[in-house]
Amino acid sequence: MEEVTGPYYTFTGKGCEVTIASIKGGKVPIDAFSLGEGFKTENDTKFESTGDVKKLESSVAVSTLSPDAFDCIFLAGGHGTVIDFPDGAADIVSKAAAAGKVVAAVCHGPMGLLKATVDGKPLVAGKKVCGFSNEEEAAVIGMRDFKEKIISLEDSLKEAGGEYVPGSMFAPNAVRDGSLITGQNPGSSVKAAELCCEALGL
Repeated sequence: MEEVTGPYYTFTGKGCEVTIASIKGGKVPIDAFSLGEGFKTENDTKFESTGDVKKLESSVAVSTLSPDAFDCIFLAGGHGTVIDFPDGAADIVSKAAAAGKVVAAVCHGPMGLLKATVDGKPLVAGKKVCGFSNEEEAAVIGMRDFKEKIISLEDSLKEAGGEYVPGSMFAPNAVRDGSLITGQNPGSSVKAAELCCEALGL
């Protein structure tokens, strides 16, 4: 949830108009684990108490978006994105990057960058990037009961030609390489959004 709420308030605090989108549109599912004790943030609480959480009930479908209509695309994570984003987000990310827009992703959100291309080359190739690390993945798997093997985002980014820039486990770490911005974990969400604002000149 923090991967949505932290950036949301960072962007709106700078006067940005934010459109919440998802692969299919409609209600955005939020991992209840992220709202559990020790994980729920002040931004999450604010999102609920102000009623902004209702915006998650009617997201727009990614397929309806045009890069001409926005300045930045920000991919929040969650383990569901491991399945949904590689194919579901590749097209809009590729179009946004080709149009010179700011492209950002946090935690597992960089799964949406893996199949994105610019001029026929992987978007992340030769770029400094980060995302949920193998070390963090191992720690979380120990806390969760996953039925399927989790794909390594760190390894996948490296295989796509990205220069993975690790930070300390669960500590804020966000990297900007031109107009591409990535954050390592939920705690990096605000930092990644701030780098987006920097890239946008806000």
